[in-house]
Amino acid sequence: MRKEDAISALNTLENSLKQLKSSLSGIKSKYVARKEDQQIVRQVATKWFEDVEGLLIRFSISDDTKKKYHDLFSKLLSLSLTQSWKHTYLRTINDLLLDYKSDLLIPVLKSAGQIVAIGHLTKILENVTDEEEEYLNEALGCAGSGFFRASIVLAWSAAVHRMHKVIEKLGFDEFNKKTKEMKNIKEGRFKRFNKSFNVSSLSELRATVFDNDLLWVLEYWGLIDSNQHERLSICFTMRNNAAHPGEAPITEENLASFYSDLKKIVFDNPKFKL
Repeated sequence: MRKEDAISALNTLENSLKQLKSSLSGIKSKYVARKEDQQIVRQVATKWFEDVEGLLIRFSISDDTKKKYHDLFSKLLSLSLTQSWKHTYLRTINDLLLDYKSDLLIPVLKSAGQIVAIGHLTKILENVTDEEEEYLNEALGCAGSGFFRASIVLAWSAAVHRMHKVIEKLGFDEFNKKTKEMKNIKEGRFKRFNKSFNVSSLSELRATVFDNDLLWVLEYWGLIDSNQHERLSICFTMRNNAAHPGEAPITEENLASFYSDLKKIVFDNPKFKL
């Protein structure tokens, strides 16, 4: 997405808010009760969540400002679901328009060059912890600035953190037991796994168990299947490519696939729920 497209989305939403204000001001009743009027309000509010909010992560906009507009558009959406006072609608719209340009449009205008369409990548945040969200927001910020390699390294680290926390939850003794069982397997898919571990803490797990070995244990444990293991191995390879100099490019398509796999296989996986 070009910078101009982001500016256009913001301008379109601002114009929609102004038109909505004018339309609601013309209602003679004290309430906004007509289904048609409520539907228009919902359409305007939804545009924020679908078309604009995901863009903000790419610009120097404070968390307080993001929360301010998220809350105001949420309020507007909630108002449209019931018969609500007209003056409450208008006050909310006025609050939205008051500093709209200085809060949102100017930071975008000040930004330089191309920006990357990462709105779809932000879906990875749907089932993450507060700690993971903080880390992934930094990864998404890198993606939005075009630093795909850095984004991949950070996002993979967040995914491995989730895997480690799940092992901590299920028990290090059970993890150690699984690796010992695997080491004794002489045929079949796990016959080449010849390691066993004796970890007793999260820091020890992080320091002694390589990510590749971690994926094998997770499969044997039944937390992922062989297909998921293969997809995560591809993500791990991409992470290694991103972390070291080389000729293999990281494209937007690579990034989209990478984030999708981490979301579906790790963060959305009910077996990895914390």
